[in-house]
Amino acid sequence: MIILVTAMTASKFLKNSIYLLSALSLAACQPSSPTDEPVTSENSETVDAPVVITADSVTMTPDHILSIKPSRYQPSLGLQGRIEPIKQTKLIAAHPLVVEKVLVTKGQWVEEGMPLMIVRRLATTAITPSPTEQSDRENTLASDANDTQSEDKQEKNTTLNLESAQPTTEDSTATINNTATTKSISSDKKEPLKAESATNNINDNSSANTVNTTDSATNSTSPYTLVTVRASFSGRVEDLYIKTDQTLTARTPLLQLRDETQLHFIATLPIQAKPQLSVGQTVNFTAEGMSDKFTGQVSKLTATSQPKKLFVYVEVVENKTSRDILMPDMKVTGRVDYGQIDVGTIVPKRALHDVDLTELQKPPYKPLSPLTANVWIIGQDQRLIRRPIEVVEYSPITDQYLIAGISNDSLICLADLPVDSKGKKVIVS
Repeated sequence: MIILVTAMTASKFLKNSIYLLSALSLAACQPSSPTDEPVTSENSETVDAPVVITADSVTMTPDHILSIKPSRYQPSLGLQGRIEPIKQTKLIAAHPLVVEKVLVTKGQWVEEGMPLMIVRRLATTAITPSPTEQSDRENTLASDANDTQSEDKQEKNTTLNLESAQPTTEDSTATINNTATTKSISSDKKEPLKAESATNNINDNSSANTVNTTDSATNSTSPYTLVTVRASFSGRVEDLYIKTDQTLTARTPLLQLRDETQLHFIATLPIQAKPQLSVGQTVNFTAEGMSDKFTGQVSKLTATSQPKKLFVYVEVVENKTSRDILMPDMKVTGRVDYGQIDVGTIVPKRALHDVDLTELQKPPYKPLSPLTANVWIIGQDQRLIRRPIEVVEYSPITDQYLIAGISNDSLICLADLPVDSKGKKVIVS
């Protein structure tokens, strides 16, 4: 009886063993599950693995060494600015004036050539500018003559100089054309107003335009011409600083005119970015607090020597979306692609040193301007090199960074080493 029970037990054990072996065989045949883990996890043992540093060498584990993982990318530059009308001007009195009549109101849309105001210049004895006003005027005229206005100032200031060669009480018309190419003053009389050189003396700076009609024989006690100031382009009266019958001193603002149908923004870049940019390049941008995407084109590049900067003018491509949404003074951020597709390297955050990566933690996950960092490289001679690189982009999905500036035959050291480790030999234990 005992022998029979023992035989049954052995048979049952053998049967269970066969089932267990079959299950293990099936499990072994299954492929490993896919994973999106980073190249090296921040929580891996590498963080706590010992690194022994001596006077001549650095001993580390294989987990501290990262092979190159290449990735293709399109080089681009970040552009940031504020939406502004392309055509805008602020009229400023060059001399003491009396506002005979204001013909427009604030917020009114006016067409090109439409009368804005009627003014009369006062004789120099009527109002004597204060020393401060006189100094401001002289400084402004000197600034115009020497072309020292900064390129990044968008608003054009038109200084009205209403002196005429033959003072008269008859009405005349002054047309101030503040476009990029033409400035003129004409008279309703048969004879046009004449300047000292028989033509208008025009100083055309990028950001300040002065229209001067100089009197060759001015009589300071004679009455001066009534002048009707007309709009040089169609636009909206953004600000109106004067009222009828008001007496003004020199350098007093009169009104500001803006055409909001044509918009652009101006971005500032390091001068080193100029070779990567050209007029006509497409710029994709977004407005602050909005998800809509807009398109622009580089319309002008202006470099300054002191300080060394590059001003990039981006004209908004007008369409229904931009026309309905974009308004002056909106802050916008965009990017412009340049060059050919390049190859970078994917690394974890621990590989990057001496850099603040906060800017990359939000869309579009790319730096606005070139972002440099340092990376430890193991050279062909197994010695450490501290190499500057450029951080191109951050991937929130993999928590990895794309960098440029490392060759494919290099090895990256993930250990956080002191600066004096440069040149020491790497020993892998």
